Amino acid sequence: MSKDLVPSNLSNLYASIIDQRKFSTLSSIMWDEFSMLGQFEINGLENFITAMQQLENYQSTMHQVMNIQGEWAEDLYKGETYCIASHMFDKDNKPHKLDMGIIYNDVIEIRDGTAKFLSRTFSLKWQKTDILDLPEEV
Repeated sequence: MSKDLVPSNLSNLYASIIDQRKFSTLSSIMWDEFSMLGQFEINGLENFITAMQQLENYQSTMHQVMNIQGEWAEDLYKGETYCIASHMFDKDNKPHKLDMGIIYNDVIEIRDGTAKFLSRTFSLKWQKTDILDLPEEV
């Protein structure tokens, strides 16, 4: 796979793993010393996986990955990934969602031919909670 496709592929895999709540598979895209920085600090992949359990408080999530841009220097990539993360939940017997506008500052490292996230810095740009209009079940 071309190095240029790696950041997009890893970001999309991250979104899929999180939305499917397959947290134990994060090791396929993150190094053991992975860290999430920003509005909070989580060091180590095991600690990150444990922290992701809080997403079980939501009925579901949907991450929309957008603009991905950055540069490689040898086997180290530094760049940005834009994302809108939607978190669905019930409040007052009505369906709601919390949307979060996020920019991740990503560091990806290739080791022995395998590329994984080394760190992501979480920068929340905005958030909004809305009542959802859901389709009627058939």
